[in-house]
Amino acid sequence: MARQESLVKFKGKIGDLSFYKTKDGFQARMKGGPSKEQINSDPRFQRTKENGTEFGRAANVSKKLREQLRVVLNQNSDPRFPNRLTGLMNRILRADDVNGRGDRQVISQNLGQLTGLECNANAKLSEVLFLRSRPIYDSATATTSLELPEMIAKNQVKMLTGATHVQVQIVAAEFDAQNAEANSLAMARSSYLDVGRSDASPAESLAMQLDPAPQPDSAILLLMGLSYSQFVNGGYYPLSNGAYNALTFVQVLMP
Repeated sequence: MARQESLVKFKGKIGDLSFYKTKDGFQARMKGGPSKEQINSDPRFQRTKENGTEFGRAANVSKKLREQLRVVLNQNSDPRFPNRLTGLMNRILRADDVNGRGDRQVISQNLGQLTGLECNANAKLSEVLFLRSRPIYDSATATTSLELPEMIAKNQVKMLTGATHVQVQIVAAEFDAQNAEANSLAMARSSYLDVGRSDASPAESLAMQLDPAPQPDSAILLLMGLSYSQFVNGGYYPLSNGAYNALTFVQVLMP
């Protein structure tokens, strides 16, 4: 690896040379590796081609799910969530034991690996919401429900400076990577719970139904989250634009 010793610090590319900075200083290297044409045509790179094809497929499935959940991910995920989801989708794809290398798919029966995935690594649900209640899905009616007990909110959630209220949120999503029509989504939020009160808020029931009804080969993804807000002049505003909000895949029901 070449190291730059001159007073001029280059960054970027000049011809076949790439200049970059590391913890050891400014360095340079030549462009290398097989070309795209070689990978596509040379039998020696068959494994590389297969790996690239499958990773691209996993990335597309990850994008499909993120687009379906966009409305809830907007203020409940961190910037690296897309990378984590793509990496997990790639592992789910490799769990396909039916199709051969290069043709493996993200199939619904393997989506259970999504359970426990945190959308915001900076705010894990178990570390900000201290309740055992979790959403329950009724496949007969395609209904998801959550029972919130009577509680003193400030004792059941992690307190954050500036936050005056919190909301508990549940999400149900129908998902099948092989079927673009499998995209039902339902959401429900609790009332705004005042974290400054010392008396208990009343028990609350959340319920929602997937419409249209999920298709037989779809998985049902259940997510649960907590959102912080600040009450100012009659309005509720997301605290720090949702930087501390939690959202977790709490259960996946496979077909």
